[in-house]
Amino acid sequence: MISLSAFDLTPSQAKGKEWLVANGLGGYSSSTVIGMNTRKYHGLLVAPIGEAHSRHVMLSKFEEFAKVGGSEYPLSTNCYPGVVYPEGFRHQIGFSFYHHPTFLYSLGDVRLEKSVRMVHGKNTALVSYRVLAGKEVELSARPLLAPRQIHSDPSAIEPALEFECDRAGFLIRKPSEMRVCASGGRFVQAREVYRNMEYRAEKERGYPYIETLCSPGLFLAKLCKGDELHISISLEMLLPSDALELLDRQALRSHHFAEQYCQQNKLERTDFLEVLLHAADTFIAKRGKGHGILAGYHWFSEWGRDAMIALPGLLLCTGRHGLAAEVLLRYASLMREGLVPNFIDESGQAHYNCADASLWFVNSVREYVEYTNDYWTVENGLWKHLCSFVSSYMHGNRLAYMDADCLLSVKEPAATWMDAKVNGVAVTPRNGKPVEINALWYSNLCFLRELAKRFDDGKREEAIAKILEGVESSFQKFCADDGGLFDVIEPNDASVRPNQIFAASLPHSPLNPLQRKYVLHVVRSRLYTPLGLRTLSPADPRYKEHYAGSQQERDVAYHQGMVWPWLLGAFYDAQLSVYPGSEAQVLASLRPFADAIRKGCIGSLPELYEPATMEPRGAISQAWSVAEILRIYTKVKKSAGEVAEKKQLAAGEKARA
Repeated sequence: MISLSAFDLTPSQAKGKEWLVANGLGGYSSSTVIGMNTRKYHGLLVAPIGEAHSRHVMLSKFEEFAKVGGSEYPLSTNCYPGVVYPEGFRHQIGFSFYHHPTFLYSLGDVRLEKSVRMVHGKNTALVSYRVLAGKEVELSARPLLAPRQIHSDPSAIEPALEFECDRAGFLIRKPSEMRVCASGGRFVQAREVYRNMEYRAEKERGYPYIETLCSPGLFLAKLCKGDELHISISLEMLLPSDALELLDRQALRSHHFAEQYCQQNKLERTDFLEVLLHAADTFIAKRGKGHGILAGYHWFSEWGRDAMIALPGLLLCTGRHGLAAEVLLRYASLMREGLVPNFIDESGQAHYNCADASLWFVNSVREYVEYTNDYWTVENGLWKHLCSFVSSYMHGNRLAYMDADCLLSVKEPAATWMDAKVNGVAVTPRNGKPVEINALWYSNLCFLRELAKRFDDGKREEAIAKILEGVESSFQKFCADDGGLFDVIEPNDASVRPNQIFAASLPHSPLNPLQRKYVLHVVRSRLYTPLGLRTLSPADPRYKEHYAGSQQERDVAYHQGMVWPWLLGAFYDAQLSVYPGSEAQVLASLRPFADAIRKGCIGSLPELYEPATMEPRGAISQAWSVAEILRIYTKVKKSAGEVAEKKQLAAGEKARA
């Protein structure tokens, strides 16, 4: 459990501390630790609607007050232009997070607890109140809403909503049917409009930040010590009793997931591990008859590159091998001309505009085989797509082609993971032959040659072998005078960036051991931080140390120095390869993340960190950040356990002798 002190429970501190609970459908509930919404993406129920899974903020929050004796205490906190009102944070004395958030309030002699939970597999949230100690409490909770698609700008115009009210709650029918009702007390119809709600994070990001919310009335209930009030917010029309029953059935779900992981990897459960496992689970979402991987919260949908990089950490090392196969088969079915989609938007449309998603797809298939030894699925479900991939890149597709030297050349300047643009122009142009693209190309070809041999495809095995000879020889053109690698060649770009680490980290490397050691040294000395790798050397005049301001200002800085946690996965893979037996050192290097999970999104890891402050920035919870830290943690803990087991066996044999 992660607990915060009273110091963290003020508007100035809380704006950088958020929580999020997901439901396995792509929906979520999220706000700050004091319940003050600071983003247009915050809401008690954010749910996917329709076959396209377009997420909508269905209910934003509750405006809550409690009367104890003759005194009234606000529980909620909102921000309006120039003022914070009401100031519920002044009565909040605690916040904790263990799979869901819990808020603790001191109201005179009364202690009141509030929690927010989501039913897994349902677009249903449950807000619960419980009197822990003290006198009778008269509680009022007024729902505030202005349903809209999550990416739509908030509007200052009053939403045109029609409510159907009864004693238990209310119903809306657009943009989707939603029932909000309580387990006790009564609902009083009293329409109100809340104007000029201000979202500070959107204001700082340069977006529209004022919203007008509407309320149909308020829930009223009298609670004594030990009493509870539950309010369900549901697209499935679930009553509070229904939601509670489902939550009771699902209470051990996270426990079983953690137990499965520990049994598979022969590891002991730790608090840090449980936090990572819970965070990993939030990115898996039902998609039609299958599943997908969300790239991050709040605004990212499915991204092919992110999904393939995150898959080993989220699904393979956690024992969810069936889900991994399902995701791989789904993406294989989406492949067009050898290309895996870059992303699938909120309308369900696939976009094919990145050159490396397919390369990461093949790498994930390799990881899948290593974990499962399931060659049947690969041969019968994936092999034809893998062959299509090779053919597409050999002969050229819309984004990349194999040159005469057998290296891959990328046509578009923003077709790799460093894809930020300003006014349509790439901030980090990487057209030509990027280093990580060709490191992946070499590693993929080695794997595919092995598959061709196993599947008795001699012709393809021979063709791949010839390409590999060319790639291995031509890759030496990346070598720079400082022992590192050019970021891109033809045209040559000597920028010191982290992309070169993949040439040293992948299991099949085109570099010799000494070259891999030099690359690791360059990256460690110029780009390494305890929370991630910088995307550009601080010695470079283009280096940015701040990530703030408008979208354009942030895009300029996005890959020009920002610290990305996911890159540590490759960095530590390289270290373990170059320095065998360094597991204890790597494990110690992961300790800063035990503190990092208490910032930004409580219990998760962000998209990136700002170098100047090392504060979390970008998406508050990012799949590949969590996945790569979990994967490396698992790898080193498991390896250390195996070494200890071997020593114990050896000692036993020596004693018997």
